[in-house]
Amino acid sequence: MLKNYLKVAWRTLFKNKYFALINMIGLGIGIAACLFIVQYVFFESDFDTFHKESETIYRVTQSRQENNVLVENSAMNFSAIGPTIKQDFPEIDAATSIEKQDCIISAENSFGDITSYKESEVYFVDKNFLDVFNFSFINGGKEALAQPNSILLTESLAKKLFGEEDPIGKTMKVVNFNQGTNLELVIRAVLEDIPENSHLKFTCLVTTKDVPGSWRFIDKYVYVKFFPGTNVKNATSKLPGYVNKYLGDYADGVTNIQLAFQPLESIHLSSDLTKEISVNGNGKFVWFMLLIAALILIIAYVNYINLSTIKSMDRAKEVGLRRTFGSQKGALIMQFFFESLILSFIGIIIAIILVLLFRSGFEGLTGISVGSFFWTDYKIWLPLLALLIIGSFLSSLYPAYLLSSYNPVQILKGKLPIGSSGVFVRKCLVVLQFIISISLIIGTFTIYKQLKFMQEKDIGINMERNIVVPAPSNNFESQMGGRNFYQKMQSFRASLMEYPDIEGVVSASSIPGLDLNWTRPYKRKNAVNKNNMYATFSIGPEFIDQFEIETVAGKVFNRNMISVNQMPTGNTPILLNEAAVNAFGFENAEKAVGEFLTDTNGNGVEFEYEIIGVIKDFNQKSLKETVTPIVFRLEDGSSIEYYAIKVASQNLPASIARIEESFKQNFPVSPFEYFFLDEFFNKQYKVDQQFGKIFTVFAGLAIFITCLGLFGLTLFTSFQKAKEIAIRKVLGASVFSLLALLIKDFVKLIVLASAIAWVLSWWGLEQWLQGYSTRIGINFLFFGLATVIVLFIAFLIIGAQSWKINKNDPLIAIKQE
Repeated sequence: MLKNYLKVAWRTLFKNKYFALINMIGLGIGIAACLFIVQYVFFESDFDTFHKESETIYRVTQSRQENNVLVENSAMNFSAIGPTIKQDFPEIDAATSIEKQDCIISAENSFGDITSYKESEVYFVDKNFLDVFNFSFINGGKEALAQPNSILLTESLAKKLFGEEDPIGKTMKVVNFNQGTNLELVIRAVLEDIPENSHLKFTCLVTTKDVPGSWRFIDKYVYVKFFPGTNVKNATSKLPGYVNKYLGDYADGVTNIQLAFQPLESIHLSSDLTKEISVNGNGKFVWFMLLIAALILIIAYVNYINLSTIKSMDRAKEVGLRRTFGSQKGALIMQFFFESLILSFIGIIIAIILVLLFRSGFEGLTGISVGSFFWTDYKIWLPLLALLIIGSFLSSLYPAYLLSSYNPVQILKGKLPIGSSGVFVRKCLVVLQFIISISLIIGTFTIYKQLKFMQEKDIGINMERNIVVPAPSNNFESQMGGRNFYQKMQSFRASLMEYPDIEGVVSASSIPGLDLNWTRPYKRKNAVNKNNMYATFSIGPEFIDQFEIETVAGKVFNRNMISVNQMPTGNTPILLNEAAVNAFGFENAEKAVGEFLTDTNGNGVEFEYEIIGVIKDFNQKSLKETVTPIVFRLEDGSSIEYYAIKVASQNLPASIARIEESFKQNFPVSPFEYFFLDEFFNKQYKVDQQFGKIFTVFAGLAIFITCLGLFGLTLFTSFQKAKEIAIRKVLGASVFSLLALLIKDFVKLIVLASAIAWVLSWWGLEQWLQGYSTRIGINFLFFGLATVIVLFIAFLIIGAQSWKINKNDPLIAIKQE
């Protein structure tokens, strides 16, 4: 019996090649799109799960409130937490601290050649790091971290520095002048490259010696590993007491500092903190992509049901004969099921071929690799097998039930009564397709508009035509100390300004697009210090003008202040942005000018600063984050990390060559690097841009599959109305009147679908846009435009069918029973 079912199914599909081809292509594209999306979702949701007992690892986060308003919610924390938290929490198995630095690393190979690189992912860790995390070794083991002045390299960095040489036991230098780092380290081990699905993306690990840490500076990332079975909620309830125990002596009102345990596995998709150690994903995006995958599959199988229903009309006499000779409904359903199974199986084969063909394009689109995981993991193949069986059964059920319900005598006479229930089901399926298509078009327009808005909105600072060059390290370049180094920096700037295509050069401790990790416990003079830390930005006097930042009150820095670095009052001058004015509680910008802030260092020495001006807020980070309160200080050479060089739009290659030449003349040992500031800033939107591209591609595929379904429905309608159309044509009906006859029912369905899609789209987009602190409003023009586009597509497809019908001989249709 089974063999007979398969044989008849195969013959039927082979006989109806055109019908089978449309169905297989639709299913193949739908399943391929689903496979790609599932791969993307699995990759995003699998971050950091490769660590042993990853569910017991947590990050300690820190937040701060002012007047019951959240003003800081940071992934970074006090450096003293790592060394102390295990003592106060017996349920913690291990704890570790991480400090991330940009460093110049250099090493000498066996030929005596010294190579140096600027590495942005250098992690300074304690000996407990590999007790919390599990990273695989190529050479050596975790005991290497127990030895001071050790460095562990990843495989890629080891090859970059030493080629195929064994680096174990060799020495290398790690330097960051602004952080006070000048180390000579021994290479103790080599690690495998960090997995792509890790939020810790270091190139090397450095360990020096254990230090007690500070309760004043928020400069490290702290992770803990609980013993299995620990009730983390109970541990969380003890955090306020822990905070008061160690911070109570520092300030009044320290209860505004709150600590929390954040699960490691939730960091990549669910974390919404500042000062993240790496760029995270977005959990909402993942859910949206899962929704799109489901919608694409629904559309593909709805198309299959509609086209199967259409083609089943041609098999009416076959079904009638089967019923006459005693075939039961169950047998007919099984026959259609095996036909559907064969189609679905071939559709999966097509899907796999499409995945192989477009694999590189998908990897370029998403930035993830479709490796062997894709083909061997049961989490993909079991759902795929279930999809094959369930989809085949459900999609064959309705056509088989429809035909098996007819009176055999009527079927043999060629009369196929279309009941109201059958018409209703088909209309519901069509409406569902249109709802999905219209919603996806609205979503595509809105996502594109939001991304464009973020990139083009005036953020209060003009970054155009600014090339950024990371500053070299003092100790690397000079044996005469910082003074000579500062003179070289000034010489570098002066040589650039002689070039006519360079319009400005400014040095600074940071650049827009980076977290301001330099924080200080500023307070208003004679005010009670509440242990609040404020971001500090050290800038050259040209910074405000070069980046075209508006002055709100007072005055700004000028170059005459560089040599003296003091006001006539003897106080160091500072600027505030508008957010800082509000954070310090000044009534307005004008009232802040002339006031004083103080800052106490680790030895208890107090420094006084005079506010000489207030500048307009600008977005230091992306528009997804709130504006940071910033205190601006004049750079004095000790805090220079970057040069921003504004160049003319013409002769750009020549300008870059001139910058490189001058840099190498002044800093011959340091590696030269550069990047464009606006491009660097927009990298913060990488996840959003990636989601926008992915959404657009797969929404387009869904709409294409819908077009196949619309084509099938047009065939069905023309089949039903063949005689009516033929008679109208004989009586002189025009092509346009025939088009109106075919399309009027679809227009009603599209209007109904639009009403539902508009409501669903409005709700979904509101949820998505809530993730942006600065966002566009819902543009209802997109809603109308989406409906117009669907109507236009319908007119094209049905118009083509009307033209085809107009070419046919009407007498053939009239003679048919």
